[in-house]
Order: sequence, then structure tokens, then C-alpha cells
Amino acid sequence: MITFAVPTLIVTLLGIGTVVAQPRPDDPSCMEGNQRKAHDCCRMPMLVEQSVMNRCMTENPMTPPVPGVQRTEGCCIAHCVLTTLNAFRDNLIDAAAAKRALTQSMGANSSFVALIGGVVDECVNLVHNNAAYKVAPVASTPGRPGCSFMPEGFVNCIKGRFFQQCPTAEWTRDAACDQLKQKLTAGCSFGSLMG
Repeated sequence: MITFAVPTLIVTLLGIGTVVAQPRPDDPSCMEGNQRKAHDCCRMPMLVEQSVMNRCMTENPMTPPVPGVQRTEGCCIAHCVLTTLNAFRDNLIDAAAAKRALTQSMGANSSFVALIGGVVDECVNLVHNNAAYKVAPVASTPGRPGCSFMPEGFVNCIKGRFFQQCPTAEWTRDAACDQLKQKLTAGCSFGSLMG
């Protein structure tokens, strides 16, 4: 007869649930064969003020993902940015705060401002209704809380939707750019198209 200690079994099941339920990494084909980078195709304005981005990048140095190793937490830079903008708290995206921050950052003259309301609402619904973004993160560095998957998913969605709906004046007409749009439609993340 096999016996398990209840705490050991619970920890094991929680660990398996975390790995299985979290957002899937992009298929390698998302990054292969791209002749252009997303920023070469659509001239998007800054989504947040540079000072906020700089502070969050300094506080959360990026480490490249290890191929084949499942991540245990989301992007800490995205978590920091949305928290700083009061657009993320209690593991939820605040749509009104996100709209205010994007509108302020882009300015009234941006051709993207008209897209903000619909894009934010769509992306909030996407991340709030996807259980993978609600998984409790486990910090990759001891001594700090893990960074939620939700801010990264939200930012990725925002950038992807802006890219797909890029105003004509900001879009580079090119077959390689159209290929990137097709990859987004097929399920690749915007981050995988950054090159």
C-alpha cells in the first residue's frame, strides 16, 4: 500500500496545477522566419511615460527565459508598471485607470487614442476570463513575492490589438508586416514578434 503525507501530496498537486494552468509559452514558429520586427511595421507611441518604464526596468532587471523551462511568474516589469499606474491591484486590471494612463501617455494627437476604449475593454475581458492569468505566481528569486501573469498578458494583448488595428498613417505596407499580423491572428503573442 502506498501512503502519502497529506501536506506533501497537497504541495505536489498545487505545483502540478500551477505548471499546467499558467499561460503557455509561444510556439517556436512564432519567432521563426520573421523578416521584420513589429516596431518596424507599426509606429506605436509609448504606452507609458518613460520615467515609469525606466524605474520599473531598474527595479526588475530582465533575465532571458531558459528554453524548455516553464516560467513560474509573469513579467515583473509589466507588474510594476501597471501597479505604479494604479491599473493593477488585487490581481485585477482596472480598465478605467488603464484607459486614463494610456490616454495621458499617448497624448491627444495620437492616431491610437480612438482605439484605447475598445482595446482596453477587450483585453481586460480576455485576461480576467482566462484562468491561466489567475494562477498564483511563484517568485523566481527568493525573498520577494512572485509577479502576476495578468499584467504581462494584458500588456501583450494591448500591444497586439494596437498592432492589428494600426492606423494606416502609422503602418508600413509590406508583406513581411502582413505576415506578423497573421501570426498574431494565429495565436502568437506580440512579444514573440519583437525580434
